[in-house]
Amino acid sequence: MTRRSASWLLLAASAMWGSSFVASKYCINSGMLQFEIVFWRFFLGTILTALVFRKQLRRPAKSALRTGAVLGLVTALTFTLEMFGLAVTDAAKASFLTATNIVMMPFLCALFFRIRPARRSLLAAALAMTGVGFLSLTEGLGTAAPGDLLLLVDAATYGLNSILLVKLAGEDSRVQISFFQFLTTAACMGVLTLVQGTGGTYARPAVMSLLYLAAVPTVLCYLIKNVTLKYLDPVRCTLILSTESIFCAILSAILLGERMSGRMLAGVALICCGVVTEILRPAGSPPESPAEEPQILTEETK
Repeated sequence: MTRRSASWLLLAASAMWGSSFVASKYCINSGMLQFEIVFWRFFLGTILTALVFRKQLRRPAKSALRTGAVLGLVTALTFTLEMFGLAVTDAAKASFLTATNIVMMPFLCALFFRIRPARRSLLAAALAMTGVGFLSLTEGLGTAAPGDLLLLVDAATYGLNSILLVKLAGEDSRVQISFFQFLTTAACMGVLTLVQGTGGTYARPAVMSLLYLAAVPTVLCYLIKNVTLKYLDPVRCTLILSTESIFCAILSAILLGERMSGRMLAGVALICCGVVTEILRPAGSPPESPAEEPQILTEETK
């Protein structure tokens, strides 16, 4: 797989992740609670992964189990912080704060990989973050809310998930890592569901939405992300995934009848500019430090 094909594959995953908002809306409208939805996503995703990839999972490596468990704990923490943050923060503002992982990622890479952020990556992150602001914030940031700090930490855990995968995965099977990630997340969210309780009725639209959330935004998208991180550095990966908000806005307009304003279209344009700015940064561009990206991320299969 080349960098270009990995980028296109990740862009497809971003589009599918953007559709998860619409599917989640159907579940919420049926009365299901947040942790309940996430639990079923990862529980069904675990079963589906075990059925589809049973041969690859027969003799899992211990290192893949450890890496998957760590990623699963971080994923569970991410969803937990997001749920509690959303409970006390305006939804549009929460979306913006969570998306700050776009600008955090170059600095997280600098911290974990001891590299200096590329100027073009910082510019790309700033453009994309501004675009997310145009899409999410219709009335400004407003005053600080108690959940703001939770959502900023939540944004950091998004980036930490990718960085930990790069540092810990090595040559382990991404399928095995993803399976144990799903299993660990499902176990954690199951405990939280027992605490929070369940709600709503499992009507046909909710059941179909849960099956879709498990198969596509969970199993397929996480597998794509975990695989493409072998070929793309975390900064580029995060920039491409920022297009999720574009697909979410478009699908919401088509399926939920939500209106796309001129401000939102400007946000879409800025995010696209940010992604293009990063993607046009050549892999062999002069680094700003002795090693601009970890070697494992710059390998390209011919």
